Amino acid sequence: MSNSFNKFKQQVDQALSLVESCEVIKGQQLPQLNCEQLVDTQSLLNRCEQVCDKHKKEKPTIRIIHHLACSGGTLISKCISAMPNVYLLSEVHPFTDLATGKGKPKYAPSDISSLAKYAGIPKQKELAAKLFKNSIDEVYQHVENMGGKLVLRDHTHADFNTEQPIPTKSSIIELLEEDYNIQSVLTIRNPIDSYSSLVKNGWINFEPQTFDEYCRRLLLLLEQFEESQIFKYEDFVNSPQQGMQDLTKALDLPFDSSFEDIFGIFKVTGDSGRTADFITIRESRVSDLNELEIMKNTENLKKIKQYHIGV
Repeated sequence: MSNSFNKFKQQVDQALSLVESCEVIKGQQLPQLNCEQLVDTQSLLNRCEQVCDKHKKEKPTIRIIHHLACSGGTLISKCISAMPNVYLLSEVHPFTDLATGKGKPKYAPSDISSLAKYAGIPKQKELAAKLFKNSIDEVYQHVENMGGKLVLRDHTHADFNTEQPIPTKSSIIELLEEDYNIQSVLTIRNPIDSYSSLVKNGWINFEPQTFDEYCRRLLLLLEQFEESQIFKYEDFVNSPQQGMQDLTKALDLPFDSSFEDIFGIFKVTGDSGRTADFITIRESRVSDLNELEIMKNTENLKKIKQYHIGV
């Protein structure tokens, strides 16, 4: 996607450079101007600000849904996919190595970023960011041209639940916000249940592998979002129609109440737990009452309670 504002700025800079280097005015004294002939500099600044504001308003809007692994994100993503003319790219991330693994290179003929990593190309992360951004631009424009709405499902786990440093802002938002207006939401689940599912699936990719550390990381994620952007998985499954209306409104997407009948036909990655094509609350995986009591008294979980997520 071309950045017309940056091109405009570049052309202005080139014009100024040309004027400054012009042989005609070099070494000559410019004629004295009457004060009435001078340009109102404040007005000029205001006009520049208006150009900048216009540029901001013209940026296209892209939607992003964030959630940690084992927090109900797959179900919600399928329901979003069931909305009219909505297309969801599942579990996207510009840099993560989780998909490539640590063993023998995987067969991935269309994954240029991974192939570049296998090839040992220098500065692969910078290259991965460019490839990712260009791909999103092309998909976005393709979907928009067909009258659709593109939604990105962020692989938030890669930012917050691995051995890599936790970013101060979502990697996807950091990469796309210059050229897009970002509309994003965060969906969360009772951390006791989501952490227990992570343990069962063997997806604890951080150290120390404790529940308190998981809660510390969840807190860092929650701090990046406004209260109006945060939606609870438990609220959604208890009232799917209202929950989906709230989510589609927050993301400025069309709503169709028939999603409960058709969401099961949509295929997304990360389907680790739920296989049924109906929406219902799931029982907690924690059956040991002593363990449950210990988890409930974890220091960082107490801090999470301020977000009223049903802990």
